[in-house]
Amino acid sequence: MPATCCVECKEDIGRRSALICADCGGLFHYPDSRIDEVGRACGVHVIGFRSLLGRDAVPLCLRCDMAFRLRFGVPS
Repeated sequence: MPATCCVECKEDIGRRSALICADCGGLFHYPDSRIDEVGRACGVHVIGFRSLLGRDAVPLCLRCDMAFRLRFGVPS
């Protein structure tokens, strides 16, 4: 799989917006709402854990998010 493919849907990222998971480093499609980009987010979301991680927003794929929550006992 080339480095420019989405980990979730396996399609080429191309000119569409993407996020990189802060834990595993995988690329995921993530439409940019600031430019009204169409599409759906592929298996990644942005979470905010200012008190726990020291950052306002952290992109995590669903697998890494679940592992993080189980490891540190953070409710979903």
